Amino acid sequence: MEIIKRNIAFNLLAITAGALMPLAFAPFHVYEISIISPTLILALWVYSTPRQALLRGFLFGLGFFTIGIYWVYISVHDYGNAAVFLALLITALLIVILALFPALQGYLLTKFFPKNNLRKFLLAFPASWVLFEWLRGWIFTGFPWLFLGYSQISHPLKGLAPIFGVYGVSFAAALSCGVIVSAFTIRKIIPITFAFVILIFVWLSSGFLTQINWTKTTGNPIEVSLIQGNISQPVKWQADSLSFILLRYRNLTKKHWNSQLIVWPEAGIPAFRWQVQYYLEDLEKKAKQHHTTIVIGILTENRQTKQYYNSMLAFGENHGLYLKRHLVPFGEYPPVFPISGLVMSLLDIPMSNFSSGTKQQPYFIAGNIPVAPSICYEVAYPSEVLSFLPHAQLLINISDDSWFGKSIASAQQLEMAQMRSLETGRYHLVSTNTGLTAIINEKGEILAQAPPYQEFVLNGTVQPMSGSTPWVRFGHYLWFLIVILAIAVAKIKFIQ
Repeated sequence: MEIIKRNIAFNLLAITAGALMPLAFAPFHVYEISIISPTLILALWVYSTPRQALLRGFLFGLGFFTIGIYWVYISVHDYGNAAVFLALLITALLIVILALFPALQGYLLTKFFPKNNLRKFLLAFPASWVLFEWLRGWIFTGFPWLFLGYSQISHPLKGLAPIFGVYGVSFAAALSCGVIVSAFTIRKIIPITFAFVILIFVWLSSGFLTQINWTKTTGNPIEVSLIQGNISQPVKWQADSLSFILLRYRNLTKKHWNSQLIVWPEAGIPAFRWQVQYYLEDLEKKAKQHHTTIVIGILTENRQTKQYYNSMLAFGENHGLYLKRHLVPFGEYPPVFPISGLVMSLLDIPMSNFSSGTKQQPYFIAGNIPVAPSICYEVAYPSEVLSFLPHAQLLINISDDSWFGKSIASAQQLEMAQMRSLETGRYHLVSTNTGLTAIINEKGEILAQAPPYQEFVLNGTVQPMSGSTPWVRFGHYLWFLIVILAIAVAKIKFIQ
């Protein structure tokens, strides 16, 4: 009976630790949770068999993703027009799939590293944590949301991001949790002292790295205006709303011709280019008169191949076209799954039959500087912008966050945009339909932000940056090498 009670208590603690985990991220920023929750699940795995670790990791994942990505239901039900039952089913299925990743991590960690020693806590645990984050961001096109490293965006460990990306920050945070668990588990002075020396070194060196300027300024600062139209999702895709939308963006734009760069959000014009040809020509004429470049989100059609694209268009002083490469399954295209046809027939989502742009696309120039563009969901992928770097001197992300309603998803996505700036050493313009529109500097700090859920124009100044951070130069190779070495060394009886 005591064993049953203890197992129930441990299982409840696992799901509670997971449910608390989203508080470590935006918009809550309860930093302590980023250490407490992973520490709790690791401590539970210490006293678990592989099967118990599998269950407790799964429960941790259920709590984590149920609270962290509940907004998927809003997108599917409120704006995908799915029935309540279907929306709940789709959201629950996604949560269950994501919960399998910490479940498998717990099982494999306990199975292959049964002894509680420093090798397990300082090497195997952080390495496996990062490896499963990477797998979650890759399998089935990936869902790279709520990586542990994002919770450190305003804290010393962020100094590792320009070298190892968000994965290296996740490794350091997980290592910190491993040190704490080792102190309560090993109870030997020498190993514990060694562990805390490693911990202090990691934190101090990370803090020092935040002071390094990996990139340098180039050229003159430019004035920018980000247009937040605040068009609700139901209204946006009604045919009779187009004139009203075009008028709103024209009126908001004409007050800011003094800016060298004006950015509208994703699908700011919810129509194909040929449908608004004269409107665009008139805007371009005015933009050229003021030596301004306008960047807009618009739909692009290849009439020869009958393919449609979610795209970013620049015109006026400069010209450019970017076709979104990483599409959202079901939201922008039907994935090749046996049930995809059924699901798509039950949903009514605009922009749900798009093609992806090619991996290599021409350089995108806006405001007379080369830009690394991304559209909405792409900003969540750490390596998505690397193909445009180090040539690009500025990052631009356009998004339509009205799909998220008034949930925490917009803040979570903005936090990821901050990490992209920090990793690449570039300013970042984040232009959204309903929020959160923001200007981010090369250190990942928000310089200015528009109030959400209202019509607004965010003005500011950005500085073009040149050069390469180690992350830009080496990409995934450095953190992946560390993970492989950590796992290999963890299997060698080098430290107890």
